[in-house]
Amino acid sequence: MSFLRLLRLLFLSLFFIGLSVQAQPWKKPEPVQAELVSRFHDAVPGTEFEIGLLLRHDSKWHTYWKSTGDTGLPTRIQWSLPQGWHASEILWPTPAVFKIGDLVNYGYGDEVLLPVRISVPASAKVGSVQDIKAEVSWLMCADQCVPGKASLTLAVQVADKDGGATKACTLFEASHTAMPSPLSDASGVFDPKTHAVRVTFKSTEPFHHFYVFAEGDDSVVYGAPQSVSRSADKISVTLQGTDELKAGSQFSGVFAADGGPRKGGWAGSFSVPLESGTVAAPTVSDDTPQTGLSSWLAVAMAFIGGLILNVMPCVFPVLSLKILSLVQDRQHINLPLHSVVFTLGVLLTMLVLAGVLIAVKSAGISVGWGFQLQSPIFVASLAVIFAAISVNLLGWFEFSGVRVSGGSYSNSLLNCFATGVLAVVAASPCTAPFMGAALGYALTASIRESIFVFLALGLGMSLPWLVLSLFPVLTAWMPKPGAWMNVFRKLMAIPMLLTMIWLLWVLSLQVSFTALVLYIAAVISLCVCLFLYGKLQFSLLTAKLPIVLSAACAVLLFAAASSPLFRQPDAAVQAADAWSPQAVENALKAGKPVFVDFTASWCVTCQANKIAVLDREDIREAFKQHGVVFLVADWTNQNPDITQALESFGRSGVPLYILYSPEGKTTVLPELLTKNIVIEALDKLLSN
Repeated sequence: MSFLRLLRLLFLSLFFIGLSVQAQPWKKPEPVQAELVSRFHDAVPGTEFEIGLLLRHDSKWHTYWKSTGDTGLPTRIQWSLPQGWHASEILWPTPAVFKIGDLVNYGYGDEVLLPVRISVPASAKVGSVQDIKAEVSWLMCADQCVPGKASLTLAVQVADKDGGATKACTLFEASHTAMPSPLSDASGVFDPKTHAVRVTFKSTEPFHHFYVFAEGDDSVVYGAPQSVSRSADKISVTLQGTDELKAGSQFSGVFAADGGPRKGGWAGSFSVPLESGTVAAPTVSDDTPQTGLSSWLAVAMAFIGGLILNVMPCVFPVLSLKILSLVQDRQHINLPLHSVVFTLGVLLTMLVLAGVLIAVKSAGISVGWGFQLQSPIFVASLAVIFAAISVNLLGWFEFSGVRVSGGSYSNSLLNCFATGVLAVVAASPCTAPFMGAALGYALTASIRESIFVFLALGLGMSLPWLVLSLFPVLTAWMPKPGAWMNVFRKLMAIPMLLTMIWLLWVLSLQVSFTALVLYIAAVISLCVCLFLYGKLQFSLLTAKLPIVLSAACAVLLFAAASSPLFRQPDAAVQAADAWSPQAVENALKAGKPVFVDFTASWCVTCQANKIAVLDREDIREAFKQHGVVFLVADWTNQNPDITQALESFGRSGVPLYILYSPEGKTTVLPELLTKNIVIEALDKLLSN
């Protein structure tokens, strides 16, 4: 057969095949395919047999959960079962959110299995084959919505023992994993005035973002914000309810963390009676945990924040000693090793700090960055340390074997390690840009993620010094060692003394006047002890008794000041501008915008913002012109309410600046304020 005849025959064959295909009626396949599947091969009399409705969705299509959200219809199954067989309700996995315009819907996409338990009667005949029939209906939506239905049949063999798992068994396991577990100690409060609902339950599980799927038709405003806060081992979520809710009614739903189990998170269900109470309307901002900050982004932000910490006022006095060491030892062969040890000091201290924070949080106590400075004993101890460093820099005495400043022992590896430790301790009153959100993420993340964030923060702090020591050519701009270093060393005592005085001022806000006097006396006794010890070192004094007596006096005074006898009593009356959730709520109900300054006296960044921006006359006047209620949330001492509020905005420490519009919408301002940032935020608020 010639090639041309073969080509003609092929053409004619294709032509007639095309005609036959054209003659057949064409039907577009459904975007959702349904099938009945079983978990095990056989049904055993007197037991439950699990089957499931398997729905496979085309791309961009979804079906609905039992509560659909703004629109939609749930998937329904009408069973036709053998005599004596019974079907349970659908066991619903945690749904997902689907948004179409302004509508918020709950349902499933891709592939989902909806399990149902079938009760097999004890009288079922072994060896028989029974047909499980189901009339299934659903609503499938993408850009448009189309109803779907199917008549399905599943033949089930009845046997005296289980015949093993089917191929669909893994689908059942995945579906059960995606189902929410009941939440413990759940309770609910409903505010008849604001129609806001708050559900509180017990959980220590970490999460970065969340969503609450409310059950019941029109029980909540589905497109409204949802707020979350944590306090110890409790999580509270606030939703905006509707007129359908009443105090005393039952409110049910699912709390889905990080997208639920299908996306690596977790989910819990609740059903609580609503008690009448006061609940502020939920608010949300772009900086709250709902934004889902990723672990790698948190690590990057912590690293950048650590770099910036090097120029923050609380850290610079300590790191200036590192500059002195670099100048003196830049030609030393072991300089890179010294900076590696300094880095180890920073990283290990960060690990210890992370471990303490994780342990305290696991014990159900709310803490955050700088929490140790809420302890007067810790603040007093820091004041003692900085006093000792100051008199050392002034040349009153030398540390035996280890010196914090330059000199004959500057090459000591222990000195480098101690400087790294001190740098982290001194950094705790400061919060650099990017740090707030990163540390807020760390305190709600897993242990591994928390450790990575703190290590990134430490690496950012130590990297500049590591680079300078590994590449000494970068220090060529620094002056050569000489007599000027002794003058510089004494000058460095000034910021150390100022830091000590600032710590004593912080202490004055935490303890009684008597305790403050005792702490100051302890510091003075320590300085006398070190002065006498320096005389002994330089062979200008032979008697050791004065040294022992002054040291004992310092210890006794410090112990007396730290005793409960001189504890600062709680303030009887709060200031008129003191923050509280009720104060915010009252101002918003009055139609006024609110600015909240989350601060602490030991927070250097807070005090810098206060002096440079917030206390300026023109800023105060701008607040007045805009009718802004200015509230101060003082976190100097431990305050669970403030800790909970910080956590609700994804932060673990201060400063935090929140501007509420009269409608309750929040704007989070940066950690470092400028006049323009505040004025622009106020103008934007007024324009809206």
